[in-house]
Amino acid sequence: MKNKIFAILLSLTLVLALAACHKTETVEVSTTAPVVTEAETTTAAETTTAAEKTTRTVDKTVIMNDVNLVGTWDDKMSQRATMEIRGGKGKHYQIHVHWGSTAYEADEWTMTGTFNDTTNELTYKDCKHVTITLDDEDGPEEEEVHYTNGTGKFIYKNGELNWRADNDPDVNACVFAR
Repeated sequence: MKNKIFAILLSLTLVLALAACHKTETVEVSTTAPVVTEAETTTAAETTTAAEKTTRTVDKTVIMNDVNLVGTWDDKMSQRATMEIRGGKGKHYQIHVHWGSTAYEADEWTMTGTFNDTTNELTYKDCKHVTITLDDEDGPEEEEVHYTNGTGKFIYKNGELNWRADNDPDVNACVFAR
Protein backbone atom coordinates (compact mmCIF):
# COMPACT_ATOMS: atom_id res chain seq x y z
CA MET A 1 0.00 0.00 0.00
CA LYS A 2 2.81 2.39 0.90
CA ASN A 3 4.55 1.61 -2.38
CA LYS A 4 1.40 2.42 -4.38
CA ILE A 5 0.94 5.75 -2.59
CA PHE A 6 4.60 6.57 -3.10
CA ALA A 7 4.37 5.68 -6.82
CA ILE A 8 1.27 7.85 -7.25
CA LEU A 9 2.92 10.82 -5.48
CA LEU A 10 6.07 10.37 -7.54
CA SER A 11 4.07 10.25 -10.79
CA LEU A 12 2.07 13.33 -9.80
CA THR A 13 5.27 15.22 -8.98
CA LEU A 14 6.78 14.26 -12.34
CA VAL A 15 3.67 15.40 -14.23
CA LEU A 16 3.65 18.74 -12.39
CA ALA A 17 7.36 19.24 -13.03
CA LEU A 18 6.96 18.54 -16.75
CA ALA A 19 3.96 20.86 -16.94
CA ALA A 20 6.00 23.64 -15.31
CA CYS A 21 8.83 23.12 -17.83
CA HIS A 22 6.42 23.70 -20.71
CA LYS A 23 5.73 27.27 -19.58
CA THR A 24 5.96 29.68 -22.52
CA GLU A 25 6.79 33.34 -22.50
CA THR A 26 5.13 35.94 -24.74
CA VAL A 27 7.48 38.28 -26.59
CA GLU A 28 6.15 41.64 -27.74
CA VAL A 29 7.66 43.02 -30.92
CA SER A 30 7.22 46.64 -31.85
CA THR A 31 6.85 47.44 -35.54
CA THR A 32 7.12 50.56 -37.66
CA ALA A 33 4.09 52.60 -38.79
CA PRO A 34 3.72 50.97 -42.26
CA VAL A 35 3.51 47.49 -40.77
CA VAL A 36 0.83 48.60 -38.30
CA THR A 37 -1.17 50.17 -41.13
CA GLU A 38 -0.92 46.96 -43.13
CA ALA A 39 -2.00 44.94 -40.10
CA GLU A 40 -5.11 47.08 -39.75
CA THR A 41 -6.20 46.24 -43.29
CA THR A 42 -5.67 42.49 -42.96
CA THR A 43 -7.63 39.86 -41.10
CA ALA A 44 -6.83 38.79 -37.55
CA ALA A 45 -5.37 35.46 -38.71
CA GLU A 46 -2.89 37.21 -41.00
CA THR A 47 -1.89 39.63 -38.23
CA THR A 48 -1.06 36.70 -35.96
CA THR A 49 1.03 35.08 -38.69
CA ALA A 50 2.97 38.30 -39.26
CA ALA A 51 3.67 38.61 -35.53
CA GLU A 52 4.92 35.03 -35.38
CA LYS A 53 7.24 35.58 -38.35
CA THR A 54 8.64 38.74 -36.73
CA THR A 55 9.25 36.87 -33.47
CA ARG A 56 11.11 34.07 -35.25
CA THR A 57 13.34 36.57 -37.07
CA VAL A 58 14.23 38.27 -33.79
CA ASP A 59 15.10 34.92 -32.17
CA LYS A 60 17.39 33.91 -35.07
CA THR A 61 19.24 37.21 -34.86
CA VAL A 62 19.93 36.71 -31.16
CA ILE A 63 21.23 33.18 -31.70
CA MET A 64 23.50 34.17 -34.58
CA ASN A 65 25.16 36.99 -32.60
CA ASP A 66 25.50 35.12 -29.31
CA VAL A 67 28.62 32.93 -29.19
CA ASN A 68 28.76 30.58 -26.20
CA LEU A 69 32.38 29.59 -25.57
CA VAL A 70 31.96 28.15 -22.06
CA GLY A 71 32.41 24.40 -21.80
CA THR A 72 34.66 21.54 -22.87
CA TRP A 73 36.19 21.47 -26.35
CA ASP A 74 38.17 18.63 -28.00
CA ASP A 75 40.95 18.95 -30.56
CA LYS A 76 39.57 17.20 -33.62
CA MET A 77 42.97 17.03 -35.35
CA SER A 78 45.14 15.27 -32.74
CA GLN A 79 42.30 13.92 -30.59
CA ARG A 80 44.69 14.21 -27.64
CA ALA A 81 43.98 17.73 -26.43
CA THR A 82 41.01 19.04 -24.49
CA MET A 83 40.20 22.62 -23.64
CA GLU A 84 38.04 23.87 -20.80
CA ILE A 85 36.69 27.42 -21.04
CA ARG A 86 35.07 29.04 -18.04
CA GLY A 87 33.17 32.31 -18.15
CA GLY A 88 34.30 35.33 -16.31
CA LYS A 89 33.13 38.91 -16.26
CA GLY A 90 31.91 40.39 -19.54
CA LYS A 91 33.75 38.84 -22.48
CA HIS A 92 36.69 37.55 -20.37
CA TYR A 93 37.28 33.79 -20.11
CA GLN A 94 39.58 31.42 -18.21
CA ILE A 95 41.11 28.89 -20.63
CA HIS A 96 42.88 25.63 -19.75
CA VAL A 97 44.27 23.29 -22.43
CA HIS A 98 45.50 19.79 -21.53
CA TRP A 99 47.49 17.65 -23.99
CA GLY A 100 48.20 14.10 -22.84
CA SER A 101 51.55 13.16 -24.37
CA THR A 102 52.06 9.84 -22.57
CA ALA A 103 50.74 8.08 -19.49
CA TYR A 104 53.36 9.91 -17.41
CA GLU A 105 53.61 13.26 -19.20
CA ALA A 106 51.22 16.04 -20.20
CA ASP A 107 51.47 19.59 -21.49
CA GLU A 108 49.19 22.27 -20.08
CA TRP A 109 48.45 25.84 -21.12
CA THR A 110 46.53 28.27 -18.90
CA MET A 111 45.49 31.76 -19.95
CA THR A 112 42.85 34.47 -19.72
CA GLY A 113 41.20 35.49 -22.99
CA THR A 114 38.97 38.31 -24.16
CA PHE A 115 36.39 37.67 -26.88
CA ASN A 116 35.82 40.27 -29.61
CA ASP A 117 32.32 40.02 -31.15
CA THR A 118 33.38 41.87 -34.29
CA THR A 119 36.37 39.68 -35.22
CA ASN A 120 35.15 36.49 -33.46
CA GLU A 121 38.59 36.15 -31.84
CA LEU A 122 39.39 35.08 -28.30
CA THR A 123 42.78 36.74 -27.69
CA TYR A 124 45.17 36.21 -24.79
CA LYS A 125 48.51 37.58 -23.59
CA ASP A 126 49.18 35.75 -20.32
CA CYS A 127 49.60 32.13 -21.42
CA LYS A 128 51.69 29.82 -19.25
CA HIS A 129 52.89 26.57 -20.87
CA VAL A 130 54.20 23.77 -18.65
CA THR A 131 55.06 20.10 -19.05
CA ILE A 132 54.07 17.94 -16.10
CA THR A 133 55.92 14.65 -15.65
CA LEU A 134 54.78 12.05 -13.12
CA ASP A 135 57.37 9.83 -11.48
CA ASP A 136 56.91 6.04 -11.49
CA GLU A 137 54.99 4.52 -8.58
CA ASP A 138 53.16 7.66 -7.41
CA GLY A 139 56.32 9.67 -6.91
CA PRO A 140 56.37 13.46 -6.99
CA GLU A 141 55.54 15.25 -10.20
CA GLU A 142 57.92 17.59 -11.96
CA GLU A 143 56.77 20.77 -13.66
CA GLU A 144 58.89 22.29 -16.42
CA VAL A 145 57.84 25.84 -17.34
CA HIS A 146 58.39 26.55 -21.04
CA TYR A 147 57.15 30.14 -21.03
CA THR A 148 54.84 32.62 -19.34
CA ASN A 149 53.07 35.63 -20.87
CA GLY A 150 52.59 33.85 -24.20
CA THR A 151 50.31 35.57 -26.71
CA GLY A 152 47.90 34.35 -29.36
CA LYS A 153 44.26 33.83 -30.18
CA PHE A 154 41.49 31.35 -30.86
CA ILE A 155 39.49 32.16 -34.00
CA TYR A 156 35.81 31.18 -33.76
CA LYS A 157 34.35 30.04 -37.09
CA ASN A 158 31.53 27.59 -37.87
CA GLY A 159 31.32 26.37 -34.26
CA GLU A 160 35.06 25.64 -34.02
CA LEU A 161 38.01 27.37 -32.36
CA ASN A 162 41.26 27.45 -34.37
CA TRP A 163 44.29 28.06 -32.14
CA ARG A 164 46.98 30.49 -33.36
CA ALA A 165 49.83 31.02 -30.89
CA ASP A 166 52.41 33.73 -31.53
CA ASN A 167 55.26 31.92 -29.76
CA ASP A 168 54.26 28.23 -29.92
CA PRO A 169 53.88 27.05 -33.55
CA ASP A 170 53.23 23.43 -32.51
CA VAL A 171 49.70 24.30 -31.36
CA ASN A 172 48.68 26.06 -34.58
CA ALA A 173 47.25 22.81 -35.96
CA CYS A 174 44.74 22.52 -33.10
CA VAL A 175 41.10 22.91 -34.09
CA PHE A 176 38.74 22.58 -31.14
CA ALA A 177 35.11 21.52 -31.51
CA ARG A 178 32.38 20.31 -29.17
